[in-house]
Amino acid sequence: MDDWKEYSNNQIVKIERLAQEFEVWELKRIPYGKMKIRIYESQNGNYMGRTNLMVKDSAGSYNPGIGHGQTVVGALDDTINDFFSQLDNIIEIKESDFQYVDPMDF
Repeated sequence: MDDWKEYSNNQIVKIERLAQEFEVWELKRIPYGKMKIRIYESQNGNYMGRTNLMVKDSAGSYNPGIGHGQTVVGALDDTINDFFSQLDNIIEIKESDFQYVDPMDF
């Protein structure tokens, strides 16, 4: 099952696979009630998470929550913590402080 981790091709730089997808509900700080978090596994066995809901930073750019871990749960926890730490930098949270990732990119 993990033979994909051994795959190599000089045209490919990196391969990741979707390990898990979660719907995360929060009703106090985000206006939409939920977001999705995808956890990807790399060929070296590490995990990286990403939210489909992005938060506007002080420069006006939107950034997803990003997390890393040695396990799916570790990456999930790190991703959630990163997302909410971005919210801690906003004094008054408004709907315009959020944007969803384009579905074609998530």
